[in-house]
Amino acid sequence: MKKILSTTAIAGSLCLLGTSATAQFVGPYVGVSGSAAGIATDVSKSSTNSANGSGSAGAVFGLGAIDLGYSIGAGKGSSVAIGATYNPFKGEISGKNADNSITAGSTSRTFQVKDAYTVYIQPTFDINKDASFFIKAFYAHADTSLSGTAVTKPKDLEGYGASAGLRVMLTKDAYVQVEAAYTEFDTVSATIAETTAQLVGGASAQTNKAAVTRTFTASNPELIEGRITLGFKF
Repeated sequence: MKKILSTTAIAGSLCLLGTSATAQFVGPYVGVSGSAAGIATDVSKSSTNSANGSGSAGAVFGLGAIDLGYSIGAGKGSSVAIGATYNPFKGEISGKNADNSITAGSTSRTFQVKDAYTVYIQPTFDINKDASFFIKAFYAHADTSLSGTAVTKPKDLEGYGASAGLRVMLTKDAYVQVEAAYTEFDTVSATIAETTAQLVGGASAQTNKAAVTRTFTASNPELIEGRITLGFKF
């Protein structure tokens, strides 16, 4: 009788594992993701020669990342994962200053973002035996640089975000998940100090040299992503 009860208990446990998506997803995992992303920000320029301006800027682009994490059970039908993502690619934006300045107008600058990563915590809840719903809170960081001389290095991109999505087990160990994510970064600015040659006096202009300092500011850039991840649980 005791053996029968033990066998029944084991069978019941196996049955429970078979009907729980989060019970299947406990331990280390790795994934590769691709995203369709859009970023938007208010931008402004201040200059010691009074050539100031403001506006908005945005771009749509693709992202790729590696996802590593570890998931632990958190009660019936739920789990909590701690993980990190890393984007091995870099993005660049090039442009020229334009203050009716001979030298500034022909000087191209390149703003670069690279080595982007996030660190996250992800609670997950069962929907059925193969699917689960998750929410995620994360810290995001990326290195920045601006080419050229007399440049004050811009602050690295830092911010916080959240996402929500669905994960489906394709096999006992393989999975796919889709999610929508939002990140708000801190304001970033860069300062350029140059000696420029400016035209003064219209058609009969003379060339005057002047030291000009420009500060470019991107206010709280916002990033929105639609992301799909294919992964494997160990």
